[in-house]
Amino acid sequence: MARSYALLFATLAVLPRLASAQHRGTIELGGFARYGVYDSQLNLDDAPGAGASLGWFLSGKMILEADAALAPTKSSGVDIDHKPFHVRLVGNLPVGKRLAFLLGGGWAYNSFSNGLSETENGVGGLAGLRLSLGKRLSVRGQATADYMFDQASAVADPTLHYALQAGVSLMLRGGPGDKDKDGIKDNLDRCGGTPEGTPVEATGCPDEDRDGVADQVDRCKGTPAGRAVDAIGCTDSDGDGVVDPQDRCDGTRAGTAVDANGCPVDADGDGVLDAQDKCLGTAANIMVGPTGCPADADADGVADVTDACPDTPAGSTVDSKGCSAVPVSAATSAPVVLVGVSFLSGSAKLTLNSQVPLNRGVTELQQNPDSRFLIEGHTDNVGNREANIRLSKARADAVRAYFISKGVAASRLTTVGIGPDQPVASNDSAEGRATNRRVQLRAQP
Repeated sequence: MARSYALLFATLAVLPRLASAQHRGTIELGGFARYGVYDSQLNLDDAPGAGASLGWFLSGKMILEADAALAPTKSSGVDIDHKPFHVRLVGNLPVGKRLAFLLGGGWAYNSFSNGLSETENGVGGLAGLRLSLGKRLSVRGQATADYMFDQASAVADPTLHYALQAGVSLMLRGGPGDKDKDGIKDNLDRCGGTPEGTPVEATGCPDEDRDGVADQVDRCKGTPAGRAVDAIGCTDSDGDGVVDPQDRCDGTRAGTAVDANGCPVDADGDGVLDAQDKCLGTAANIMVGPTGCPADADADGVADVTDACPDTPAGSTVDSKGCSAVPVSAATSAPVVLVGVSFLSGSAKLTLNSQVPLNRGVTELQQNPDSRFLIEGHTDNVGNREANIRLSKARADAVRAYFISKGVAASRLTTVGIGPDQPVASNDSAEGRATNRRVQLRAQP
């Protein structure tokens, strides 16, 4: 591999000299060495590798490029061939005459073969620098991060990989020039002949306050540097969609629905602003809680207006009418949480990682052959309650099916889906919601 890349760079060095500044139509051909750091879920050794890239300048500041590499690694002593591939858009942002900052992202793909047969799809990001050594030769250094959310295996969570890359590249051809030297190529420059040194916007027209809006259409000249502006060059400091000169409610929290004057609105008139209202469109004259949803005095998840059992004891599981839906026997003993049992996102399919804790549960059941057990499924409160109850029941059924496949008598096992109605932690944090998503066993008399 090292000999192949040495030959590639030697070939590039003897190609005819081409005047190829970095503008539309330039082709960038490169080779690089890399060092990859893998997500711990894949149990791969961090390893070096090498690759090549091909880029096409869509403009002087934007590149469409692809790269591929080979990085031999190991997993528990077994040789693995990792072949990463990327297609991305990269911003080419000049810093002076010879240096450019690179920032981009796009599609990422990983193939693992030899001792492991897996593929991954996801998105990747890149940040780095290019130093021009002349009209055609440059050196590049960059860091990449790939977030892979589509795996062929049963890995429960997305994986995240990093790499450092360094190499050289060659500019092979060019495109239109920049006669007035304002940084905008002639084919895009709508204001040719701009005096040298004059600040311009993306189309080459004068932009004195450097806000990206040409002076000829800028209605708010003198905007402070770094402020985001609209199409006519005016700012919207609070980001509510109403420009500052027309905004009568400065400082509105981001994401809040506002009227034409930039002030918060309450579209359904329930006394809760739309930004905090989780039940937009509540019918008139219905009493609501602080979140704008119909009041639920007994906190059973069924609004008072449709609750047929408005005084359900706290912690009870109820049906769609607000009445108890969990058998009395389900509350007769302390539950045992099956720690480590997990499912593919949004489904009742057990992950491979669940086998060890499930087998511990089988052992527990086999050690108590005269006992019957209720398998309870629980979720957090994200999403539709009825859908969560159905999902929790399906997950409890999947655990029951596993136990039966291991020789536990079916007559000893019953299931119930409790959904979000019996949390053991606060649903206001990611950790609390993860704790509430559980399957547990409860001995029955």
